[in-house]
Amino acid sequence: MIKPSKKSYLNSSCEWLLLEVISLNPKTSKEKEMFDKLMRLNNLNWGVLLEQALRHKILPLLAFYTTSNPLIETIPKLVRRHLQMTLDLNKYNTTILYNEAAKIIQILESKGVRFVGTKGITLESTIYHNNGSRRLGDMDFMVLPQYRDVIIRTMSQLGYKMGDFDWSTSQFRPLSCEKKTIFKLNPDHLPHFFLLTEDPVVPFVDVDFANSLTWTRSLFNVPIEDALAEIVYQPLPGISDVQMPCFNSKFQFIFTILHLFREAWVFREGWVDTINAGWETDVTLSKFADVIRLWRAYEKELNTSEFIQLLEKYQIIDPILWVLEHTDRTFHTGIVPALGLEGRVTEEWLHSAGGVGGKRVQWKGTMRERLHCKDRRQLFLTDT
Repeated sequence: MIKPSKKSYLNSSCEWLLLEVISLNPKTSKEKEMFDKLMRLNNLNWGVLLEQALRHKILPLLAFYTTSNPLIETIPKLVRRHLQMTLDLNKYNTTILYNEAAKIIQILESKGVRFVGTKGITLESTIYHNNGSRRLGDMDFMVLPQYRDVIIRTMSQLGYKMGDFDWSTSQFRPLSCEKKTIFKLNPDHLPHFFLLTEDPVVPFVDVDFANSLTWTRSLFNVPIEDALAEIVYQPLPGISDVQMPCFNSKFQFIFTILHLFREAWVFREGWVDTINAGWETDVTLSKFADVIRLWRAYEKELNTSEFIQLLEKYQIIDPILWVLEHTDRTFHTGIVPALGLEGRVTEEWLHSAGGVGGKRVQWKGTMRERLHCKDRRQLFLTDT
């Protein structure tokens, strides 16, 4: 039986420990006590803390927990101001995205398109309580593959173009031939849609439509038709006449885990070739924060035989446990024992990654060490 690591939190740096604690959404007395103890430290290195929070896409989360805490006076004034500005900017960006989401939802529903919002655009207002702590880089939707052409036409009607945003010129950049080929070979996603705005703070809106809960040629698959069979709706903050279509709690949890699994397990040749590449494409604390919050919010609905039967039906126990075992070991949660799924996977599987051409690679160390590491080349071993 695989058990979570006994390694003490105290073996980690105080800056890293603070990021782990806020990723947990501290609720228990022990977690709150740990957070307060860390905030009172005189030797917190705010430069390191801000850098790691930025790398792991949880800078707004750090800003929320630190600026809303009574111990805010312990933060250096310039850092405090930067954190508050970060939180305000994220709230502003989120408001713009919700307004654009409402337009997209209305027009797609009028055309009978079956789709749901996913990831941040649905989690920000639920498990993050619309307080500005969940970073939203783009809007993500999941749609049945037969609607791909409808999506392309509709987004064009709304003024969106497929391509990229060029930060150096603040202009739209059409897809390169290389990227067009990549999307043709991997039809689990449409190219991103961009809308240029006249806003000096938020110059564009980025929208991503996926057609799969996993990825092209994945060993694991959840039929998208099943996932979209039961759509639930939730309010859009600040919008009274439009609601966001979403997965139910079970498929929301499954998709969130599988997305983390994809980021962490699919070994893309080249992403560990440079230090900077590892910042952008490998797994981050933000992904684990989503998983933990979903579990804590919907544990009663997820900790059921019906949910386990879903995992067995789609034969996705392995990727689900790859993520949940690492979650338990890193954050001392206990999700796997609660689900009664202990001992179902091996250490070899937990330290595997899917390589090019079906080959398997291995990585060393713990998930905490992998998350903390800036140069992740040193963690990956030779092909097996």
